[in-house]
Amino acid sequence: MVVRREPKPDIALVLPALLGGGVERVFLSLARGFAARGLRVDLVVAKNEGPLAQQLPDGVHLVDLGVPRRGRLLRVYPHLLKYFRLRSPLWTIPVWDYFDLVPLEAARRAGVRTLWILHNAPDYLDDLPFQKRILALWAMKMALVAALRLESRGMARLGAVSKGILSAFSERFGLPLEAKEVYPNPLAVERVWELAEEPVPHPFGDEGLCFFLSVGRLHPQKGFPLLLNAFARFRQKGYENYRLLILGEGPERPRLEAMVRKLGLEGSVALPGFVPNPYPFFKRSQGFIMTSEYEGFPLVLLEALALGTPVVAALARGGVAETLQHGRFGLLVPRSPEALAQAMEHLVKGSYTPPSREEVMAYLEKHRLENVVDFYLFQMGFGGNRG
Repeated sequence: MVVRREPKPDIALVLPALLGGGVERVFLSLARGFAARGLRVDLVVAKNEGPLAQQLPDGVHLVDLGVPRRGRLLRVYPHLLKYFRLRSPLWTIPVWDYFDLVPLEAARRAGVRTLWILHNAPDYLDDLPFQKRILALWAMKMALVAALRLESRGMARLGAVSKGILSAFSERFGLPLEAKEVYPNPLAVERVWELAEEPVPHPFGDEGLCFFLSVGRLHPQKGFPLLLNAFARFRQKGYENYRLLILGEGPERPRLEAMVRKLGLEGSVALPGFVPNPYPFFKRSQGFIMTSEYEGFPLVLLEALALGTPVVAALARGGVAETLQHGRFGLLVPRSPEALAQAMEHLVKGSYTPPSREEVMAYLEKHRLENVVDFYLFQMGFGGNRG
């Protein structure tokens, strides 16, 4: 572990690695926003690896704790404790998969204040193998209780990215969380617009080809089998010229590729893997489709709205409906292939009237990176605006 001795950081953002998910992109945006305000920012990772490892924002200091992948969620504890004691950041903002108790406890012992934000529905704990699930559920309950206790002492703040997440955790663990603050996910609107102007690095981006888009880790949470079945039904309605692009990587790839073959969708469905810049795909697609089983407050939906891409989303646990303002900013449909196929047809036939650009931009204003940074800084006592 290499750390600087002076000056001490104002904020330490802590996460396992720089994988390609929404949480990692949120943390990189926050780091960029904090640094732009002149704050000293450390980005602390157990191991500097993952698709986003080369996207460190200017002015942000990377601290690589050098902890190998195997068992690192627990093994990182002494390294984090040493870091907190050496560097003494004013605040830390951690996200630690299913063992958030580890950075919370290390920060507590070092006397560092913690801003802990819940980013996903508690359902993600149920996706773990049995032994890990039992341990993770216990650790989450202990972490929530500890955070509430620390909050009463002025040493922590606890919140979530959506009201739905607060309600879900409150119900799941029997704790009074509904009234906690909601921390909007940040969206660097101008940066998204700029990146969207690049060419689409895939044959589906050729002029004349029409395609739908979905983005996410190839994981059961994302519900991609539902999407494939829906797309097959959509094509059976006479739309054989349409394609489907799913950007992302993960353990479900073999299953999804087998489904593509079984449904006869070879050549019509592409899974090109993780793409560092997905925004040109948004701009060129006929619509963005989300079929997640559960989500926190999906940043990807905000990005689609910012680029004027029509959105179809299957009802899900957590914050999907909340993100789309319960249907105001996209088509919310039941979790069935028939309903999704019909929604796709609405998009291509022009029978869906999207919200006006003015409505969308007014809604996204709260999520602009500058405004989100203001909100975070106010909550941590650095100043800024509350709302």
